[in-house]
Amino acid sequence: MIRRWIPAAVVMFAATVAHAETRRTVRVETTPPGAAVYLDDKSGDPIGSTPADVKLPPGDYVLVIALDGFQDEVVVAVSVPAARGRAARQPIEIDPILMRAAEAMLEVRGEAPKGARVVVDGEDRGELPRRLEVTPGPHQVQVLVGTKAVWDEWVELDGGAEHVVTVTPIAEVPEPTPEAPRGPRPPLGTVRVGPDIGWRDFSYDNGGDAMFTPSFGSKGLVAVRVEAELAPWRLSTAARPVWPLVLVVGGGFAPSDTVVAGSRETDQFWRTTEVGLRYRFALGRHATIGADAGWSRLLWTFRGDQEDALPDVDYQLVRLGLRAEGSFGPVRGWLAVTNQLVADGGALPDRFDSADADGFGLRVGALGTLWRGRLEAGVEYQLSRFAWTFETDNLSDYQADGATDRIDSVRLWLGAAY
Repeated sequence: MIRRWIPAAVVMFAATVAHAETRRTVRVETTPPGAAVYLDDKSGDPIGSTPADVKLPPGDYVLVIALDGFQDEVVVAVSVPAARGRAARQPIEIDPILMRAAEAMLEVRGEAPKGARVVVDGEDRGELPRRLEVTPGPHQVQVLVGTKAVWDEWVELDGGAEHVVTVTPIAEVPEPTPEAPRGPRPPLGTVRVGPDIGWRDFSYDNGGDAMFTPSFGSKGLVAVRVEAELAPWRLSTAARPVWPLVLVVGGGFAPSDTVVAGSRETDQFWRTTEVGLRYRFALGRHATIGADAGWSRLLWTFRGDQEDALPDVDYQLVRLGLRAEGSFGPVRGWLAVTNQLVADGGALPDRFDSADADGFGLRVGALGTLWRGRLEAGVEYQLSRFAWTFETDNLSDYQADGATDRIDSVRLWLGAAY
């Protein structure tokens, strides 16, 4: 009896120890990556660098995540439950952590005439010497005496770092350059991708036979839209006067959708394309007025048994518009109105002896930025409205004095700037 009991006790003890020491994986991710992960506090060495898979036995822990150049470390409480078999192999995932960039410290000192003032990115920050907290990134540092610049330098600041600008002693104030104080260089390009949901409502004025001039209303079509704002000339400081100018290129594509089913099946298609220029005039630090000009194509066409009876259009447009924008911290909103000159309307005007159309556009939207403005998310409502006038003889199948064509859409996107 004793000889059997001793091995059994040893096996039970070994199994208990093995279970107690089973470690589980805790997954830690940060944006940006590269943050150090500490256990309990920062007194010891880090146990990993994000993205990190940390092995911990069951229990309650405190993880401290810190990244040089970013604000105070993030403290996360983690509970690691005991588990066996497949459950023990499943990682415990912590919600991704967004690290906030620390402010940079800028010190401007040196000798200059009495009354010299420090100007950073066009904003007066006080008399020399001056110690300031500023956001990381490029900044223009000037020292002005009256309206004359006695010092002008661009500096690149990292988050949490300190930079000293020493003003060289001068004997007299030189003549100022004719340039106005400048801000940081805007992005060279921004790319946006997301869904565009569109609806259409078309109705004839004094329409004739309902077989040939019926009203039309479309349910929402979902398109994938890609848009880019490009300004490669911002690489050159000599081209600074045209830095507010951007080239806007975009397009959307929606899969076909059936509008008439059964024995008379017909599909509808929605496509958009636009190319244009936008120039923004600054009205201060938080507001701009923009001018838009360009070409657009708006295609809403039909293929099938009923295509000759439905309002098939292929608008070729010349766009001229105005745009007002306002920014509040990381959030920017806008309102834009556009006069859309219809150069061609596609198949619809060919059904009448003569046809003429005028177009109007409206856009209202907002976006928010993060990670020093390099990432963005936005939403925009767009209205395109066209008023048609027709002339036709009494023998034509298509009888109408005019028509109203309205296309509404709501667009969502994620974007990245460089």
